[in-house]
Amino acid sequence: MDAKVLYWSGALVNLAVIAVLACRGVAQIRRGEAARHRRSMLASAWLVVAFLVSYVFKLAFLGREDLAAWSRFYVDTLRFHETCVALMLVAGVAALIRARRLRRTRSFTRDPASPVAPESTRRWHRRAGWTALVGALAGLLSAGVVLAGMYARL
Repeated sequence: MDAKVLYWSGALVNLAVIAVLACRGVAQIRRGEAARHRRSMLASAWLVVAFLVSYVFKLAFLGREDLAAWSRFYVDTLRFHETCVALMLVAGVAALIRARRLRRTRSFTRDPASPVAPESTRRWHRRAGWTALVGALAGLLSAGVVLAGMYARL
C-alpha cells in the first residue's frame, strides 16, 4: 500500500471523528448541556490541530501528491475539499473566539447570577459553529471521493 494513501485513510477517519464530535456537540447544546458541548467542540478542535501537525510531517517525509496523474474530476473535488476544510478552519476559529466570550455568561454557566450573553455574540457563535460543521461534513464527503480515486489509482 502506498504510504500517502495510508496517511489519507487515517486523515479521513480523523475528519469523521471531528464531524461526529461536532454533531454530538450540537445535540448537547440543544439539550442545554453547555459543558459537554464545550468538551466535544474542544476535542474536535484538538483533532484538527493534530491533523495540521501531522500534515506538516507528511509533507516533510512523503511530499505532495502528483496531481498530474489525477483526472480533472478528482482534482476539482480535491480543490472543493480544500475549500471546505479552509471554511471549517476559519469558521471554527471564529466560533472558538465567540465561545470564550460566552464562557462566563448565563448561556454557559446556567447560573441566574451570571451576566446575560449579548445576543450578537450568541448569534455569531452559532453561525460560525454551523458554518464549521457544514464545512466539516462537506469536507468529509469530498475527502471520501478523493480517497476513493486514490485507491482506484493504486
